[in-house]
Amino acid sequence: MAWFVPAMMAASTAMTIMGHRQNIKNMKANAAWKRYENTLQLEYDKQKLFKKQAKLFSEKRARVGASGIQFTGSPLLTAKADLEEFENDLFFLEKGVFVKNAAMNAELTGMIASETYKMGSTLLQAGVNYDTYQTNQKLAAKGLT
Repeated sequence: MAWFVPAMMAASTAMTIMGHRQNIKNMKANAAWKRYENTLQLEYDKQKLFKKQAKLFSEKRARVGASGIQFTGSPLLTAKADLEEFENDLFFLEKGVFVKNAAMNAELTGMIASETYKMGSTLLQAGVNYDTYQTNQKLAAKGLT
């Protein structure tokens, strides 16, 4: 029966470490899913922006055509300014997703480091507990407890 307590201590330690490893896997899976959601949202926002920009250009061309002026000079300059603003909006949409994902990766790295620390702490505590158990067994055998 002397084998039972050390075996249970080892089993408990193993289960705790397995739990930490599963937490790490779950964190990674959640981060991957969030990156996927961010990419989908970016594509959705880009499509909305493309439609809005196409409508704006269409309206401008119609107004210029209805006015009878040539599509040169001021109308061309305003169209160019609108295009630059559109490209800037696209750039910041993509940059926003990049920043969100980078922040999430940094947070994930910290959470994984924490779980890894907990695993190491569990192993050290298990070693200390086993040593204490062995010492108590020796003292009990001598009748000193």
